[in-house]
Formats: sequence, structure tokens, C-alpha cells
Amino acid sequence: MQIRQLRISNFRGISALEWKPGSPFCCLIGAGDAGKSTLLDAAELALSSRWFSFSEVDFFACDISHPIVIEATVGELSRSLKSDERLGLYIRGWTADGELRDEPEDDDEPVLTARLTVDATMEPVWELVCDRIEEPRTLSNRDRALFGLVRLAGEDARHLAWGQGSILARLTGDNKEAAARLADAYRAARASANLGDIEALADAAKLAEAFAKGLGSYVEGAYEPGLELGRSGLSSGSIALHDRGVPLRLAGLGTRRLATLAIQKSAISEGAIVLIDEIEHGLEPHRIIGAIAQLKADQVKAKEAGKPGGQVLMTTHSDVALGEAGADSLRVVQTSRPGRVTTIARPNVPDPIRALMRFTPRAMFARRILVTEGNTELGLLLGLRENWPARHANRPIEQLGGAIADGNGEQASSMALALAGLGYMTAIYRDSDTVLTPFTVAALAAAGIPVFEYGGGLNTEQAMFSSASDKLVQELLVFARKERGDDAIDNNLDLKMPDVDIATIKGDFAAWELFSKLDGAQLREAIAEVAGRKKWFKDQRIGRGLAPTVWRIASENPVSPLAMALAQAEAWLYA
Repeated sequence: MQIRQLRISNFRGISALEWKPGSPFCCLIGAGDAGKSTLLDAAELALSSRWFSFSEVDFFACDISHPIVIEATVGELSRSLKSDERLGLYIRGWTADGELRDEPEDDDEPVLTARLTVDATMEPVWELVCDRIEEPRTLSNRDRALFGLVRLAGEDARHLAWGQGSILARLTGDNKEAAARLADAYRAARASANLGDIEALADAAKLAEAFAKGLGSYVEGAYEPGLELGRSGLSSGSIALHDRGVPLRLAGLGTRRLATLAIQKSAISEGAIVLIDEIEHGLEPHRIIGAIAQLKADQVKAKEAGKPGGQVLMTTHSDVALGEAGADSLRVVQTSRPGRVTTIARPNVPDPIRALMRFTPRAMFARRILVTEGNTELGLLLGLRENWPARHANRPIEQLGGAIADGNGEQASSMALALAGLGYMTAIYRDSDTVLTPFTVAALAAAGIPVFEYGGGLNTEQAMFSSASDKLVQELLVFARKERGDDAIDNNLDLKMPDVDIATIKGDFAAWELFSKLDGAQLREAIAEVAGRKKWFKDQRIGRGLAPTVWRIASENPVSPLAMALAQAEAWLYA
């Protein structure tokens, strides 16, 4: 099953939302309080077989005069959902263009629309709706279970025991023998119940272990049924999964979450809808990557076998998870104020976003992104930003939702435009040795993307050396020699300025004019040309190491092109 469309009205922080996921795997990101978790909650409320209670705080702005309405239109239907004996009479059509119609045509995908309504009485009503049928059909919890929804949020360990309603109980089937054995165990006052001898329980535990391992959960020994005395008396809920004699509920958070997800997902025979809130919670980076890779692989295997692949809708604040999910799955959740109309954008041009996610994925979690043209500029600004808080009430740009990202050279403009299309505030910091085309300039202006550059055809090396005092030029040369080696720098300069004995005077730039036909400005231009051509500073780490010297250059010469461009970037990030 897959959600084709989700419509939400007056639910918690969302006054209105209409979303078409358009993919079997969606990774939802966005600023805090944008509504990511609320969106997953809404999908769960509409399609889960569980009963939920409601209060005033579940209504938008706590206004109970307007009902909560959540509609989930689901495609990739299982055979049981399409059966006329069950829900098939309410089948609607989903077109190739992503439109819903009540009279399905031959080329349409069969879909069903479940609606949850909650009014001032606080009583939830679940219905199956189709406009060509006058009366909606009430959806029971058994009906809703057919939609195959699985939710992983926080720390839900109930599926790690054989309690009522747990997946393990469903996998086991009839547990009368277990109940009788528990009665004996109770009378024997903690005597061993030997639950592992019960074939049904043992088989279910082995299945659970295989599912959990497949998703990356750590298994120390082997899963087996074991008795936990003192938990709500003695009942089927007292039988829980154990790993080498230790209840699985006592394992690490990440292991519990992965095991719970794997066990729940295994119980859905035809393509589960999996909701995962903050997949990174409790997991190391390698297990985040492994879990996402496995979830994707499961979908591919199902598709290759001609079976429903299901759908994964997950939220994250992890750049590791975002990078593994990929640009095609990216969905950016944003909420306009004061009306709180929520929108979800996806990349129209994914290639620049792929580049950003490869080089600086964490920038995607910011509100405003300054895209730099290359590694020198990126490293330089990352170093300079450490000096800015003192001038802004000791607030770093990250506190204001700002980020600096690598634009991957010529992709900087297309990256900024793609980010603006996703709703980010975006600007570009670049040198001026290449001119933007009129088409690009017009596109950036139309998107409201400012461009900060030095002007005059200057690249960053020229901007630095031309603005620096003799002392600071010498400091730049010392830094270059430290990073690249004396011989490399001296050889580069000898080829450019054969009349200057670099080896003799390299310790004092102020003396260079005495031994050269070039004046100070010409010497600076010559050094800058060599530095740019030989890529002395074309490295993010080296660019960051330049920052203290560049900070002093800009401070000593505040009207220079370098200082002016840096000041504009700083002002925009703190706007």
C-alpha cells in the first residue's frame, strides 16, 4: 500500500495541507515546529487500527468549532482491500497525472479514501468515502488494519512481548498452551516455565530475530521466549522476547527500535506503509545507513517479485540519514504564518541538490543558506563566521538558522535556484573572475537570490592580496609555505618573477620592491595570479586556516572589495 494523497484540516499545528507524496520512499525535513511529526501522526490516525482519544489541544489553535478532518487516499491496494465483499465498492481512480476521480477509468489506479473526522464531541469517526456513493461506509478497526500501517516513534516496546494486540501474539496464533503453562509457573512461584519448549512461541521468536537482524538490530545470542515476572501479573504480556536470557526491552534504544520496526513490518503481507519519526534516534551512523538501505532494498525486491513494495515516510534531523535517503526522496516541510498553511516541496531539478547533499548535506536543515562557489570560499567563510558572534549579541549564525554550503563551482547558481524552489532563503558568495550569463542573472533576481562578489574581475586570491598590507601579504606567503612547502612556493614564484631572488628576500615582502622592476600593486597581482593558478588555497581546510589573516585584512581595509563582499554576506546571514 502507498499513500497517494493526504489532506489535513485543523489538526494541531496544521490548519490546512494537501500533499501527494509521489514516491514509495519520502524523507521529510524542515525547521522545528514545521509539522513533520504532525503529518505522520495524521497518517497514523487515519489508517491505523488503533483507537485514539482526542482533546482540545488536538484542534488547530484549540478551536473545537472547526472539526479535524484527515483524508488519506491509498493506492497499491491489497487483494483484500479491492474485494467487493469488503471495501471494493468504494474504489476510486488515481490518474497518471496524480488526480483523484470518483468514476475510475481503465487506466486509473484503484484507490480508497479513508476519512477521520473529529468534532466538538471528541468522538472520532472513521469512514470510507466516495462521492458517487451517497453514504460513507464506517471503517472498523479491522477494516483499517487492512491498510497495513506501521508506525515507529519514540520508544514503543509493546511489540517485543506476547501481550494483547502485539505482533508477536499475531505471529504465534493460539497461545492457550502458554496460558496454562503460565498458571503453573505462577503456582510454582517463579519456577521455570520452560516457554522455549512451546513450539509456537519458539518459532515466533526465531522469526522476530531474523526480521530484526535484517534491519540492523544487534543480537547478542538468540531470541527466545522468556518469562518476566512482576509486569502486570502473569499473563501473555509476561512473555517477552529475550536475547541470551536478557529481556529485549532492556537492550539499547536503537536495537529496541529496529527490532520493533522489523517485527511490525514483518506482519504486513502486502506492502506496509511505514511511518518513522526521527529514524536516527538511538542509532549510530552506520546503523542509520544500514536501516535505510535495507528498507529501500525491501521495496526493490518486492517490485522485482511483482509484489506491492509499500511505502516509507520518515522524518530526520540527521545529515547521515538525509544523505542515504537521497535527493529523489527529499521533501521539505514548511509552514506559513500566521495562517499555518503547510506546504511540502520536492526538488524539481534534483542534480544540484544531489551535489549539495554530497558535499554539505547538513545545510538542508537550515532556514537560510549561503552557497559559496568553491572550497576556498567555503573554508574562508566557515573560519570567518567564528568572529561574527561578538558583533551580534554573541549569537552564531547557526542559532538563527543560517548555514554555509559548498556550491561545487559552476553549480552554485543552479544549486541556489533549486534551494529557493524548495522554499529556502538563499544567497551566493562568489569571486568575479567569471561573469554570470544574463539568463542566470535574471533567474537569480527573479528568485530573490542576492549575489555577493568582489567585482572588477577579481578572484578570491586577487581580492586578498590586493587588499593586504605588506605585513599581511608576508603572513599569507608564510601560511602558503607552511601548507605547500617552501620549495613549491618558491619555484612557483621564480617562474613568474625571474628577476626577483625569492630565496634571499622571502622573509620580508616589504623589501621585494627594492629587488624588482614591479611596484607593490604589480607584485601583489603577480603573487595572486600564481596562487590562483597553482591552487595554493583550493582546499576547505586551508581556506579555513586563512580566515584569521583575512579577518585582519578586511579589518584594516574595510572599503576594499574583499571587506565589502564579506560584510554583505555577514549582514545577510544575520538579517
